[in-house]
Amino acid sequence: MTKSPDSQKNIASSLDDELPIGPGTSFTFLYYFVTAGVITWLFVARLFGIGLTTPLPAELGLLGGGLAGLLGIFFNRSTTLEIPFTSKKQFRQQLKEVMTGMGYALDTTEGSVDRYQKPNASRFFSGDIFVQQRGESAIFVSRVSNIRTLKRRFEKS
Repeated sequence: MTKSPDSQKNIASSLDDELPIGPGTSFTFLYYFVTAGVITWLFVARLFGIGLTTPLPAELGLLGGGLAGLLGIFFNRSTTLEIPFTSKKQFRQQLKEVMTGMGYALDTTEGSVDRYQKPNASRFFSGDIFVQQRGESAIFVSRVSNIRTLKRRFEKS
């Protein structure tokens, strides 16, 4: 029995549904902006001994929040990367070498998604890398800083 093109699309979309989607650009900016803005606002008011309703703490809070939001977008938003391959066996070996070189190890496999983590306490600061192999390519989901490193390492090897 052959599958129609529509059923192939359904299979592809069901695979995509298994990959976790982390916070995107807007949420990441908002999170860092609000958190750093409030901390800066309170710190400046306490440091200079002035009220919270005066303009200086609020202005510096906006500045600190804006800078933190931009840094958060640059380093910590979630993104995806698709790497094509021709041989699944060679790709698995290359993937293992790249992940080991970055300090990651396979933690769990749920369905068709592999989750890689760093060992010990460093995993709380580095974020997970999720990998799903589909046909002739693999999809990676992680922080943008991890994705940049993955892209460079796969291009080198």
